[in-house]
Amino acid sequence: MKIAVLADIHGNAGALRAALVEARKRGVEQLVVLGDLIGYYYAARDVLEQLREWPFVAIRGNHERMLADALKNDDAMQTYRERYGSALDVAATTLEPQDIDWLIGLPDRTSIQLGGMALELCHGSPRDPDEYVYPDAKAATLAACRVAGTDLVLMGHTHYPMLAAGERPLLLNPGSVGQARDRGGFACWCRIDTDTRVVVLERTPYDTRALVKEARRRDGHLPYLADVLERGNPMAAQTA
Repeated sequence: MKIAVLADIHGNAGALRAALVEARKRGVEQLVVLGDLIGYYYAARDVLEQLREWPFVAIRGNHERMLADALKNDDAMQTYRERYGSALDVAATTLEPQDIDWLIGLPDRTSIQLGGMALELCHGSPRDPDEYVYPDAKAATLAACRVAGTDLVLMGHTHYPMLAAGERPLLLNPGSVGQARDRGGFACWCRIDTDTRVVVLERTPYDTRALVKEARRRDGHLPYLADVLERGNPMAAQTA
Protein backbone atom coordinates (compact mmCIF):
# COMPACT_ATOMS: atom_id res chain seq x y z
CA MET A 1 0.00 0.00 0.00
CA LYS A 2 1.16 3.53 -0.76
CA ILE A 3 0.34 6.09 1.93
CA ALA A 4 0.70 9.88 2.04
CA VAL A 5 1.33 11.40 5.47
CA LEU A 6 0.16 15.01 5.79
CA ALA A 7 0.42 17.38 8.74
CA ASP A 8 -0.31 21.01 9.51
CA ILE A 9 -2.39 21.82 6.43
CA HIS A 10 -3.64 24.96 8.19
CA GLY A 11 -6.43 25.90 5.83
CA ASN A 12 -4.04 26.24 2.88
CA ALA A 13 -6.12 24.68 0.13
CA GLY A 14 -3.66 25.52 -2.65
CA ALA A 15 -0.80 23.73 -0.95
CA LEU A 16 -2.98 20.72 -0.20
CA ARG A 17 -4.21 20.56 -3.78
CA ALA A 18 -0.65 20.53 -5.12
CA ALA A 19 0.39 17.79 -2.70
CA LEU A 20 -2.63 15.63 -3.51
CA VAL A 21 -2.14 15.98 -7.27
CA GLU A 22 1.41 14.74 -6.81
CA ALA A 23 0.26 11.98 -4.46
CA ARG A 24 -2.20 10.78 -7.09
CA LYS A 25 0.59 10.67 -9.68
CA ARG A 26 2.68 8.61 -7.27
CA GLY A 27 -0.05 6.02 -6.82
CA VAL A 28 -0.98 6.95 -3.24
CA GLU A 29 -4.05 5.07 -2.03
CA GLN A 30 -4.52 6.29 1.56
CA LEU A 31 -3.99 9.52 3.48
CA VAL A 32 -2.92 9.91 7.09
CA VAL A 33 -3.46 13.41 8.53
CA LEU A 34 -1.67 14.43 11.73
CA GLY A 35 -3.81 17.37 12.84
CA ASP A 36 -4.01 21.13 12.36
CA LEU A 37 -6.21 20.92 9.30
CA ILE A 38 -7.30 24.47 10.17
CA GLY A 39 -5.81 27.67 11.59
CA TYR A 40 -3.53 30.41 10.17
CA TYR A 41 -5.17 30.39 6.70
CA TYR A 42 -8.69 30.57 5.47
CA ALA A 43 -9.91 27.65 3.32
CA ALA A 44 -10.95 25.16 5.98
CA ARG A 45 -14.01 24.07 4.02
CA ASP A 46 -12.02 23.48 0.83
CA VAL A 47 -9.45 21.47 2.80
CA LEU A 48 -12.13 19.13 4.17
CA GLU A 49 -13.71 18.72 0.74
CA GLN A 50 -10.37 17.75 -0.78
CA LEU A 51 -9.55 15.25 1.95
CA ARG A 52 -12.94 13.61 1.67
CA GLU A 53 -12.18 12.62 -1.90
CA TRP A 54 -9.73 10.09 -0.44
CA PRO A 55 -9.71 7.30 2.14
CA PHE A 56 -8.08 8.99 5.14
CA VAL A 57 -7.46 8.74 8.86
CA ALA A 58 -7.02 11.92 10.91
CA ILE A 59 -6.24 13.13 14.40
CA ARG A 60 -6.61 16.65 15.72
CA GLY A 61 -3.96 19.21 16.55
CA ASN A 62 -3.74 22.24 18.78
CA HIS A 63 -5.67 24.44 16.31
CA GLU A 64 -8.67 22.10 16.41
CA ARG A 65 -8.53 22.31 20.21
CA MET A 66 -8.30 26.09 19.95
CA LEU A 67 -11.44 26.10 17.82
CA ALA A 68 -13.28 24.07 20.45
CA ASP A 69 -12.15 26.55 23.12
CA ALA A 70 -12.98 29.62 21.02
CA LEU A 71 -16.51 28.44 20.27
CA LYS A 72 -17.22 28.35 24.00
CA ASN A 73 -15.41 31.55 24.98
CA ASP A 74 -15.43 34.88 23.13
CA ASP A 75 -12.37 36.05 25.05
CA ALA A 76 -10.46 33.00 23.87
CA MET A 77 -11.50 33.68 20.28
CA GLN A 78 -10.22 37.25 20.59
CA THR A 79 -6.91 36.04 22.05
CA TYR A 80 -6.43 33.53 19.24
CA ARG A 81 -7.41 36.15 16.66
CA GLU A 82 -4.73 38.53 17.94
CA ARG A 83 -2.07 35.82 18.15
CA TYR A 84 -2.81 33.60 15.13
CA GLY A 85 -5.07 35.63 12.85
CA SER A 86 -8.67 35.33 11.74
CA ALA A 87 -8.64 31.76 10.39
CA LEU A 88 -10.59 30.33 13.32
CA ASP A 89 -13.31 32.93 12.77
CA VAL A 90 -13.49 31.89 9.13
CA ALA A 91 -13.64 28.20 10.04
CA ALA A 92 -16.36 28.81 12.61
CA THR A 93 -18.54 30.70 10.13
CA THR A 94 -17.95 28.70 6.93
CA LEU A 95 -17.89 25.10 8.14
CA GLU A 96 -21.10 23.17 8.63
CA PRO A 97 -21.92 22.38 12.29
CA GLN A 98 -21.34 18.68 11.68
CA ASP A 99 -17.90 19.44 10.22
CA ILE A 100 -16.97 21.47 13.28
CA ASP A 101 -18.16 18.66 15.55
CA TRP A 102 -16.12 16.18 13.53
CA LEU A 103 -12.96 18.29 13.70
CA ILE A 104 -13.05 18.97 17.42
CA GLY A 105 -14.07 15.38 18.14
CA LEU A 106 -11.00 13.86 16.48
CA PRO A 107 -8.62 11.99 18.82
CA ASP A 108 -5.36 13.57 19.94
CA ARG A 109 -3.50 10.33 19.20
CA THR A 110 -4.31 6.94 17.70
CA SER A 111 -2.68 3.66 16.68
CA ILE A 112 -3.53 2.11 13.31
CA GLN A 113 -2.47 -0.73 11.03
CA LEU A 114 -2.09 0.01 7.32
CA GLY A 115 -0.62 -2.36 4.78
CA GLY A 116 0.84 -4.53 7.51
CA MET A 117 2.60 -1.63 9.25
CA ALA A 118 1.86 -0.45 12.77
CA LEU A 119 1.65 3.35 12.84
CA GLU A 120 1.40 5.63 15.87
CA LEU A 121 -0.25 8.95 14.97
CA CYS A 122 0.52 12.01 17.13
CA HIS A 123 0.37 15.74 16.59
CA GLY A 124 3.21 16.76 18.89
CA SER A 125 4.64 13.58 20.40
CA PRO A 126 3.33 10.38 21.99
CA ARG A 127 3.73 11.89 25.45
CA ASP A 128 2.35 15.38 24.79
CA PRO A 129 0.19 16.60 21.88
CA ASP A 130 1.80 20.05 22.21
CA GLU A 131 5.44 18.93 22.37
CA TYR A 132 7.77 20.23 19.67
CA VAL A 133 10.20 17.52 18.57
CA TYR A 134 12.57 19.31 16.20
CA PRO A 135 15.11 17.67 13.88
CA ASP A 136 17.90 18.63 16.33
CA ALA A 137 16.13 17.10 19.35
CA LYS A 138 18.33 15.43 21.96
CA ALA A 139 18.67 11.65 21.95
CA ALA A 140 16.69 11.38 25.20
CA THR A 141 13.75 13.25 23.66
CA LEU A 142 13.77 10.97 20.62
CA ALA A 143 14.01 7.88 22.83
CA ALA A 144 10.94 9.01 24.78
CA CYS A 145 8.96 9.16 21.53
CA ARG A 146 9.64 5.58 20.49
CA VAL A 147 6.51 3.51 21.12
CA ALA A 148 7.14 -0.21 21.55
CA GLY A 149 5.47 -2.50 19.03
CA THR A 150 5.22 0.23 16.39
CA ASP A 151 6.93 0.41 13.00
CA LEU A 152 6.63 4.19 12.61
CA VAL A 153 5.80 7.02 15.00
CA LEU A 154 4.29 9.86 12.94
CA MET A 155 4.44 13.38 14.40
CA GLY A 156 3.68 16.91 13.20
CA HIS A 157 3.44 20.31 14.92
CA THR A 158 6.97 21.64 14.28
CA HIS A 159 6.44 22.43 10.57
CA TYR A 160 9.93 20.98 9.91
CA PRO A 161 10.46 17.61 8.18
CA MET A 162 12.34 14.99 10.18
CA LEU A 163 13.25 11.34 9.80
CA ALA A 164 15.02 9.90 12.86
CA ALA A 165 16.30 6.54 11.69
CA GLY A 166 18.67 4.09 13.36
CA GLU A 167 16.79 2.80 16.36
CA ARG A 168 13.32 1.34 16.00
CA PRO A 169 10.65 2.48 15.59
CA LEU A 170 11.51 5.21 13.11
CA LEU A 171 10.30 8.70 14.02
CA LEU A 172 8.85 10.67 11.12
CA ASN A 173 7.61 14.23 10.75
CA PRO A 174 6.47 15.02 7.20
CA GLY A 175 6.76 18.77 7.74
CA SER A 176 3.88 21.14 7.07
CA VAL A 177 1.70 21.06 3.99
CA GLY A 178 0.34 24.55 4.52
CA GLN A 179 3.03 26.54 6.32
CA ALA A 180 6.52 25.09 5.87
CA ARG A 181 8.85 27.09 8.07
CA ASP A 182 12.20 26.22 6.55
CA ARG A 183 11.30 27.20 2.98
CA GLY A 184 8.13 28.79 1.63
CA GLY A 185 6.39 27.86 -1.59
CA PHE A 186 6.52 24.12 -1.01
CA ALA A 187 3.99 21.73 0.52
CA CYS A 188 5.90 19.24 2.66
CA TRP A 189 4.53 15.72 3.03
CA CYS A 190 5.71 12.14 3.01
CA ARG A 191 5.16 8.91 1.06
CA ILE A 192 5.32 5.47 2.62
CA ASP A 193 5.32 2.25 0.61
CA THR A 194 4.29 -0.46 3.06
CA ASP A 195 5.39 -3.25 0.70
CA THR A 196 8.98 -2.06 0.33
CA ARG A 197 9.10 -0.13 3.66
CA VAL A 198 10.51 2.87 1.77
CA VAL A 199 9.84 6.33 3.24
CA VAL A 200 10.28 9.43 1.06
CA LEU A 201 10.02 13.04 2.26
CA GLU A 202 8.43 15.19 -0.45
CA ARG A 203 8.37 18.92 -1.24
CA THR A 204 5.78 19.90 -3.81
CA PRO A 205 5.90 23.46 -5.19
CA TYR A 206 2.76 25.59 -5.28
CA ASP A 207 1.88 29.20 -6.04
CA THR A 208 1.63 31.23 -2.81
CA ARG A 209 0.89 34.62 -4.35
CA ALA A 210 -2.87 34.75 -3.85
CA LEU A 211 -2.61 33.50 -0.27
CA VAL A 212 0.13 36.00 0.57
CA LYS A 213 -2.16 38.82 -0.59
CA GLU A 214 -5.11 37.38 1.33
CA ALA A 215 -3.09 37.07 4.54
CA ARG A 216 -1.92 40.67 4.25
CA ARG A 217 -5.47 41.84 3.62
CA ARG A 218 -7.15 39.85 6.38
CA ASP A 219 -4.43 39.88 9.04
CA GLY A 220 -2.14 42.80 8.36
CA HIS A 221 -1.30 43.01 12.07
CA LEU A 222 0.45 39.62 11.71
CA PRO A 223 2.96 40.03 8.85
CA TYR A 224 4.44 36.64 9.72
CA LEU A 225 1.49 34.86 8.10
CA ALA A 226 2.52 36.22 4.70
CA ASP A 227 6.25 36.42 5.33
CA VAL A 228 6.65 32.73 6.19
CA LEU A 229 5.16 31.80 2.82
CA GLU A 230 7.87 33.88 1.12
CA ARG A 231 10.82 32.58 3.15
CA GLY A 232 13.24 31.12 0.59
CA ASN A 233 10.34 30.97 -1.88
CA PRO A 234 11.43 31.14 -5.54
CA MET A 235 8.16 32.95 -6.39
CA ALA A 236 8.49 35.56 -3.64
CA ALA A 237 9.93 38.20 -5.96
CA GLN A 238 6.78 37.96 -8.06
CA THR A 239 4.46 38.40 -5.05
CA ALA A 240 5.01 42.06 -4.23
